Amino acid sequence: MEQSSSNDTQPQAASKQHESEKMDAVGGLVAGVSHEINTPLGVNIANCSLLLEVLDDLGKDFKNGDLDAEAFEDFLITAQDLCNSMLKNMRRASQLISNFKRVAVKDTDESSQLEQVDVIELIQGFVSSFEGTGVDEPRSVQVQLQLPPRLMVSTYPAVLLQIFTALMSNVLIHAKDPAKDICTVTISLAPAGDGYQLTFSDDGVGVPEADLKKVFEPFFTTKRGAGNPGLGLSIVYNTVKVMLRSDIHYESKPGAGFSVSFKLHNLMAE
Repeated sequence: MEQSSSNDTQPQAASKQHESEKMDAVGGLVAGVSHEINTPLGVNIANCSLLLEVLDDLGKDFKNGDLDAEAFEDFLITAQDLCNSMLKNMRRASQLISNFKRVAVKDTDESSQLEQVDVIELIQGFVSSFEGTGVDEPRSVQVQLQLPPRLMVSTYPAVLLQIFTALMSNVLIHAKDPAKDICTVTISLAPAGDGYQLTFSDDGVGVPEADLKKVFEPFFTTKRGAGNPGLGLSIVYNTVKVMLRSDIHYESKPGAGFSVSFKLHNLMAE
C-alpha cells in the first residue's frame, strides 16, 4: 500500500509542476500584453489631455479677444505635433494587436493560400530580397544555403516567407556577437521520412539555458526596453504547428548559436 501511494504522488507532482509552468506562461503573457498595449495608450492619454488644455487656453483667448496670429500659429504647431504622436501610437497599438492575433493563427487565415511551390526558388528569393533591402547595412549577416536543386511541395508560400522573416529578424536583433564581424545564417533542407526537414540556424551568441524554454512564449523578449514586443518566435511556433502541421525543434547553447527546424511535407495530400 505504501509503495502504491508513493507511485501515485509522482504523476501528481508532475501535474502540479505542469500547471505551475502554464500559470507562469499565462502570467508572462498577461504582463507582456499589458506592457506593450499600455505604453502607446498611456502616451495617447497624456497627448489628449494636453490637447484639451491647449484647446481650453485657445478658447479663453478667443473669448477674451486676446487671440492673435502668433498665438494661433503656436496652437496649430502644437496640435499638429500632438495629433502626429497620437496617430503614431495608435498605429503601433494596432500593429501589436495584429501581431498578437497572428500568435493564435488559424487554418482559415485568409492571407494564406495552399499552393504547389518550388521551395528552393522561394528560399533563394527570400535571401535575395533580404540582401537587397538594406536592413542589414553595414552587412553583419551572411546567409549560406544547403539545398537540393529543386523541391516542389504543396504548402503555404506566404506562411513560409513569414517564418523566414521572423527568424531573420530574430537573428538581427538577438544573435549578433559583438566579438564577430559577421553572423552566419545557414538554411538547409534534408530528406526526412515523407518530407524534408528545414533547418534555420545561426552561429551567434546563442540563448541562455534559463531562457531557452521561454523563447516561443508570446511577449517573451530579453530586449523589451529596445522596443521589441517579443512576438516573432511565438508566431513562428504557432504557424509551424497549425498551418504547416509540423513539430518544431530547436536547440541552442550560449556562444554556439540558435537552431530551429521543422518538416515540410505535401499538405494537399493530407
